[in-house]
Amino acid sequence: MPIHLFFISKLWLVSGLDETPVQVWWLEKLINSARVRVHRLVFPMDEVARSPRIVRFGMFEMDLQSGELHRNGVKVPLQGQPFQVCALLLEHSGEVVTREELRQHVWPKDTFVDFDQTLNTAITKIRLALGDDADNPRFVATLPRRGYRFIAPVEKPASRAPSPGAPKRRFERLRARWTLIGVGAALFALLSGIGIWWFARNRAEEPLPPVGVEPLAGLPGFESHPAFSPDGNQVAFALHGKDNSGIYTTTVGGEKALRLTSNSGDCCPRWSPDGRHVAFSRSAREGVDIYVIPSLGGTEHRLLPSPPEEHRIAKVPGWRFSGRCLDWSPNGKVVAFSDSQPDKIHAWISLLSVVDSTTGRLTSPSSQNLDYGPAFSPDGSSVAFVRGIVAGVVEDLYVVPTAGGAPKRLTFDNVWILGPPTWTPDGRDVVFSSMRGGLASLWRVSASGGAPRRVPGVGVIAAFPSISPKGNQLVYQQMDFKNNFWRLNLKDEKHRQGPPTLVISEKAQNPGRAQFSPDGKRIAFESDRLGYSEIWACNSDGSNCGQLTSLRGTAGAVRWSPDGRYIAFEFRPKEHSELYLLEIGGGAPRLLATLPGADNGGPNWSRDGKWIYFYSDRGGGPFQLWKMQLTGGPPVQITKNGGVFGAESADGRFLYYSKFDAPGIWKMPLNGGDEIHVLDQPPGEKWWNWALARNGIYFLGSSGRTGAMVRFFDFATGQATTISTTDRGPGNGLAITTDGRSILYHDNELAESSIMWVKNFR
Repeated sequence: MPIHLFFISKLWLVSGLDETPVQVWWLEKLINSARVRVHRLVFPMDEVARSPRIVRFGMFEMDLQSGELHRNGVKVPLQGQPFQVCALLLEHSGEVVTREELRQHVWPKDTFVDFDQTLNTAITKIRLALGDDADNPRFVATLPRRGYRFIAPVEKPASRAPSPGAPKRRFERLRARWTLIGVGAALFALLSGIGIWWFARNRAEEPLPPVGVEPLAGLPGFESHPAFSPDGNQVAFALHGKDNSGIYTTTVGGEKALRLTSNSGDCCPRWSPDGRHVAFSRSAREGVDIYVIPSLGGTEHRLLPSPPEEHRIAKVPGWRFSGRCLDWSPNGKVVAFSDSQPDKIHAWISLLSVVDSTTGRLTSPSSQNLDYGPAFSPDGSSVAFVRGIVAGVVEDLYVVPTAGGAPKRLTFDNVWILGPPTWTPDGRDVVFSSMRGGLASLWRVSASGGAPRRVPGVGVIAAFPSISPKGNQLVYQQMDFKNNFWRLNLKDEKHRQGPPTLVISEKAQNPGRAQFSPDGKRIAFESDRLGYSEIWACNSDGSNCGQLTSLRGTAGAVRWSPDGRYIAFEFRPKEHSELYLLEIGGGAPRLLATLPGADNGGPNWSRDGKWIYFYSDRGGGPFQLWKMQLTGGPPVQITKNGGVFGAESADGRFLYYSKFDAPGIWKMPLNGGDEIHVLDQPPGEKWWNWALARNGIYFLGSSGRTGAMVRFFDFATGQATTISTTDRGPGNGLAITTDGRSILYHDNELAESSIMWVKNFR
């Protein structure tokens, strides 16, 4: 027996305890643990040197300690010198790292290689690993004959490991100085360990199993809105595909999914507390209804129809199906859902009685707030939900007592929240999807308030989380977007000249609303390709792209001035959106004085460039169109019956505009008069998908269930002509060149959407 165990065993016998092999094993384990703790106390620099150094950027994580790169939790091959080069660029993100500096740090002087060729090869491998493009870089930009610069936002570790070249003498002096203290600390830790063993015997803590993430169902199509069953053994989810849309359930661990419904408008399933039924919402022409169906399949039952023109389940603008989410109370008597007025201006959380189908309001948002995404706490005493503004983007998490009362605000981020939250089984934390760190990921926050913490092991773009009642499993929706900007040249107003040409294709979550410069040589658009939604500009053929703003928020709705010198856009620095003006090549954007305490956005220029039209709610009520002079003066209200985006006619006689709460386009005389309804397209939630030409209106409409089409409405005939069709859904924005010869439009293609299963969640 080693001397230290002999010594401890004698102490053990003196204390009156029996010495057994099990006890000796536990004592040795305690001693080894004490040795480690003392070593960390005496030599903390060793521990810091071994601590992981995780650097995050976009959808990637790089572990500088282990030499591993991950994309959305999946390991990406990048090793050796390419990894070292990438690490050095990340360390100096935003700065130019010269080729000579790379030579000194990565290739020692006694290394004989063709440096230029080797470095070029390393950069190529980095771009392949990151999916980057040298001509249109998102991560690594080349500065010819100088070096390279990492241009994406980087989240660096809070602390860095000390330099490995620290003086050896200082380290030895530190070791000697702490030796005596270490001996005393070892004895103290040893005796403390005996005491802990005496009071906690066989409660030694085993190592926690690693977190694992893998796809759950793997069905073709758009998997969304997962929800755990009460026993944690099954997951219900919605699927939207060509021939397989509906509500499904699947067993956790890999059995074949069971299809419950076959309607493409079905969404957002939630289990009854006894696990016998699944509630879901169904979109119809009249609104959205709530249905219930047995979890093993059978006849569905409509629990709540949408009364015409009275109230409807909210369709929250800006994020697909979010407002249609619902939740079942733990006692099974109540279903919470988002209820709204037909004008879409207000939405609140209502409670629906399963017994008699009566409803009652739980929340009463003020102004133009929208409440949606309810989630009951495990004990049913509270409901967490999302509150946002009508214009979108600005959203935060709240909790309200089920019995009613004032909601408590949990987050103060003023950014998109993707879907409803979910509670941990102990009711202490709320897990939610947020763009607070750039691209959407999962976060958790205490139900009593505090700073949100990122959920480890989950990549981007992650949304709609659900935690099993057992607490050790999590499912969420993982998305990967592909967005395309197309240029369509015109032979005349009603006929195209050749097929559409792909200008830009990028993996981003919310790009769109591109605009031609007045001379047609440049395009500006909004993109979150690097995490935050910023303003970008490229040549009209998609080359020579560059980021115009770096506000680290949500910027968009860009518009060029008629002379091409300025760009007006909207940005949300805090709770409300504001208008900003950027001089091309002339420095930082500046805030325009509009209407304080209101949401101001959707800018567009007058033909002479002296005025800017914009929408505003002026602190409450429906959005109206206003205009302001660049030279100063108070804004002037234009519309009285609503308006969100306006454009002057070529002859300067009329203002054409769309509305937030109704589909179509209206016009009114610029010198005053009544409004006239011109067109019933585009849909109200796509109010930016049109462009005014000299003799008509181009707009982007839907074609079938998933397609889109570019159409032209002729003022003279009052008829619409289809110019081009696509099998991809309509995206965000449509523009036309000043000379009317080319159209620019956007479509989004959801490259992948899967339900991901997180094992050993904690």
